[in-house]
Amino acid sequence: MKFFYFKLISAVLFVILHIYIYRGGDTFLYFAGGKFINQMISDNPSRFFQYLFTDFSDLGYYQDSDLSYIYYIYKDTSTRVMCQIMAFFCFFGLNQFLATTILITVFSFYGVWLFYSVLTSIYPRLSRILSYCILFYPTIAIWSSGILKDTITLFNITIIFYSVYNLSKRRKVILSSVLIIISVFLCLKLKPYILYTFIPTTLLWVHAQISQKINNKALKIIITPTLLAIIVLGGIFLVQNISEGAGKYSIENVQSMAEGFQSWHTYLADNRDQSGYTLGNVEFTLSGVLQKAPEALFVTYYRPFPFIDTRNFATFFEAIQSFVLLCLTFFVLFKVGPLKFLKISFSNAEVRAFLLFSIMLGIAVGLTSYNFGALSRYKIPCLPFFASSLAIIYYKAKFKNKSIS
Repeated sequence: MKFFYFKLISAVLFVILHIYIYRGGDTFLYFAGGKFINQMISDNPSRFFQYLFTDFSDLGYYQDSDLSYIYYIYKDTSTRVMCQIMAFFCFFGLNQFLATTILITVFSFYGVWLFYSVLTSIYPRLSRILSYCILFYPTIAIWSSGILKDTITLFNITIIFYSVYNLSKRRKVILSSVLIIISVFLCLKLKPYILYTFIPTTLLWVHAQISQKINNKALKIIITPTLLAIIVLGGIFLVQNISEGAGKYSIENVQSMAEGFQSWHTYLADNRDQSGYTLGNVEFTLSGVLQKAPEALFVTYYRPFPFIDTRNFATFFEAIQSFVLLCLTFFVLFKVGPLKFLKISFSNAEVRAFLLFSIMLGIAVGLTSYNFGALSRYKIPCLPFFASSLAIIYYKAKFKNKSIS
């Protein structure tokens, strides 16, 4: 209940932030899109399913209405799907912005809670510290409490992780399978690039879960490499198929999308008084990305810097959190030691998968955001995994002679 109340407060803060500080944003666009769909359903109820589940190929009737701009934004698949999702919440929120924001917040609350529940079932002694890493982390709470794609995608990946965990325990098999299919589908429509990193790392975690159940050492030596090969090939196959249906977010279009994000967010920083950053000239080749990877990763988790990178209260609030996370990272490194830090990172199944996902998505986010406001949103899918990894590493080292799981 404490987390529930905290999320409600976060939803109100999200609304205040966008009305009085940002004075706009995608959240209002998705809200208007949801209202627009409800208006169309009200005008023509017989086309209910078409409006909620199709691509709006014949919206010409509405081109002359006050909401004619909606007609043009629906040409983007991810925006259209987000508006279709919001139509459901707008209906029950009586087309009121605050009420709709609170409803989607309550909805997204459940996925994050399930992710936290899985980790605390694995590490029951870490329930309090993990609550700060996942539930009460202000950036995660606020940016997953609004009408944004990031709210839905965080919900999706936490539900996928929860469902995969159930399948590994052979519990709720049918329900978990259905939840995975729906969550992957929604993530594919909204932000498929997250799946490029999340699916391989989740499969890596599954491999560790299955290997732990094999007690016979000889059998484990035979089965483990074979199982790993199957999982790796399966992950490549899934990512390739996801990419084929990802449109502008496909792997082939990664460079053009990254350059587009950079250009737009740089414009916002230069012309709308939003705090931005630059990594210099980035070549989107393997060597070019690897060269900029450390700086991009540092930006994602540890910037903006207080006072140096801030232009408004929202950025300053984010800067405080980034600085605290930087201090905690150094604290864990100092207390655990670099060698033991690496040892636990490679040997612990959760840390290995979480850090790999956090690093890969963190680099991608750092390379493309170029704006601290956008960065705050884009990093929330990997932030709870990264913070949880630090907590598990520290307590694994601290309780090396005791069981924390």
